[in-house]
Amino acid sequence: MSAKISLKFIKENFLDFVSKLKDLTNIEDVVKIKIENDNILMYSMLSNDVSVLALKSYTVKTSDYIENYNKDEMCDFIIINASKFVKNLNFFNLDNPIKLDLITKPLPDNDDILHVRSAQFTNGKLKISCIGGEEHKIRDININTLESKLDPMRSKWSFGISKQDFLDVKKLCFINNEEKFININVDSDGKVTMSEMAKWEIEIDTVDIKNTNLIFGKKYLSNINAEIDRINFSMFDTFVLVKDDNSNLMLSFEQSFNDDE
Repeated sequence: MSAKISLKFIKENFLDFVSKLKDLTNIEDVVKIKIENDNILMYSMLSNDVSVLALKSYTVKTSDYIENYNKDEMCDFIIINASKFVKNLNFFNLDNPIKLDLITKPLPDNDDILHVRSAQFTNGKLKISCIGGEEHKIRDININTLESKLDPMRSKWSFGISKQDFLDVKKLCFINNEEKFININVDSDGKVTMSEMAKWEIEIDTVDIKNTNLIFGKKYLSNINAEIDRINFSMFDTFVLVKDDNSNLMLSFEQSFNDDE
């Protein structure tokens, strides 16, 4: 049976919520939001039939964004055409309260999860509506799985880049925009550089690993938080992870998010 849930956003943090949604749309145009009493998990992923190729996620406190959320069940909200939806949300006047009405229905095989069938954001005179996507539109993952799979302590090796060096890399990539990838190279002395062949090179770190070369998609540079003093890249067998206090960016060729190890 369908049920209506009415929520009220903390308007001071609404723009931050929208900016996180916008960031996720750079991965894929389908975004999933899982709302629980303690946390909100927001993520988007690019995948094929067997593997997750790219994933960005945010885990934030529910109380920072929604007032008095006290449902026993988890709300599963899947947004299709998320990039257009985010642009619509930017029209809201933050001087007025922002409300969210969800029409939900329990999943057939799990009464503890409420699948959002439709959503309507209201802000004074303006209403923005969205039909909730079907569950098969995006793989289901949870916070525990993310914390286990994307634990930097399980990485094989890592390197870091300072905030200023990272900003310089982004600017160099913007200027030299003909190619889609940048090179990450570790030489025989363990010196780590980022570069584009015959265009530019910047030394960013020194590590114990030697003689390794990787490529990194330029488009994902915008998904990395440039506000922290040092950005760490953790290298696993099948993917690279960039993690900060509340987000994960994973880029992989074959990593799966099945619960089985």
